[in-house]
Amino acid sequence: MLSFNRVEDTIFSIKALFRFTRLPFELIILDNNSDEIQKQILKNFVKNFKNIKFIESETNLGCARGRVEAVKHAKGEYFLFVDNDIVATPYYLENLIKAINSDEKTVAVCSKVIFPDCLIQFNGGTFEQDNEADIFELRDSSKLFWKRNTTQVSDVVPWVPGGSTLWKAKYYYKFPIDEKMQGSFEDNEVCIRIRNEGYNVRNCPKSVTIHYHMNFKDSQFRLREKKYVEGRYDSDRTKAALKRYFEVHNRIFIFNSEEAVYGFLQDKSRDNIKKFLNQNKKKKN
Repeated sequence: MLSFNRVEDTIFSIKALFRFTRLPFELIILDNNSDEIQKQILKNFVKNFKNIKFIESETNLGCARGRVEAVKHAKGEYFLFVDNDIVATPYYLENLIKAINSDEKTVAVCSKVIFPDCLIQFNGGTFEQDNEADIFELRDSSKLFWKRNTTQVSDVVPWVPGGSTLWKAKYYYKFPIDEKMQGSFEDNEVCIRIRNEGYNVRNCPKSVTIHYHMNFKDSQFRLREKKYVEGRYDSDRTKAALKRYFEVHNRIFIFNSEEAVYGFLQDKSRDNIKKFLNQNKKKKN
C-alpha cells in the first residue's frame, strides 16, 4: 500500500484489511513523502499492529516506482497491491486466491472494484489495437454491480488495473513493474508484456472492493488535499509514462477511461499525439 496524505482514507483502508483478511499476512506501507502532520498520525496508528512495516520515502516516487520499492521488502507466495482508498469486503482475498490458482499461467488477478454509489469502476479491462495504437478500457464500468449483464465468473482478460490486484510472487519477479512508467499506466504496460510471453491475467467478480475515489469526497477535498491532487495528476509523470510506453512497445497508448491521458496537449488529435511521441524519440537518437 502506498500512502500520500489522505490519512483518513489510509486508516479506513487498513482497518478493513485487518477486519476481512483471515489469512496470515504482512502489510507494507510505503509513504510517498506525506506532509509531516499526516505522516505522524499514520505512524502513530500503525504502531498498534505488529504485522505492519512502515517505510518512508524522502520524495514522492509515484505509483510505479513506489510499488517497485515496496516490493523489495515483501516476502511470501503472493503480493497484493492495494490502493490506500480501497476498502476490502468479506472473502475478497479468498476469492482472489481461488481465481489466481485456476490456471498455472495466471500471473495476476484483480477484484471487481465498485464505487460507493454501487456502480462498477472496473471488472478487469478490455483491449483493442489499430495499426498504430493500443486502446485500453475498463470492463463493466458504470454498471450497477449486482446486475446480471456484468461479468459474473472469473475469466482471462487482456489487462487488469493495479489498485486491488493479487500477484503470484514468482511471476512478479518474472514480469516486474517498470518503474520508468513513473506515476501512471504501469498496470497497462506490464499486462502487455505478460500476454506477449504467453501468460495471462484474470478478473475476479466474486472479490469485491470499494474505491473511495476523490470524486465521492466533500466539496472541500480538492482544496484540503491540493498536494495529493497535484501529485495524482502530475503531467510530467504522465508524459514520462506515455513516452516510455512508446519507447518499449513502439505503439501509441490510449486509455479511453482516463481523460487526463493526453490532457496536457491542447490538440489531442492522433497526429499531434504522434508528433509529441516522435519528438522524444528524435531526442534520444
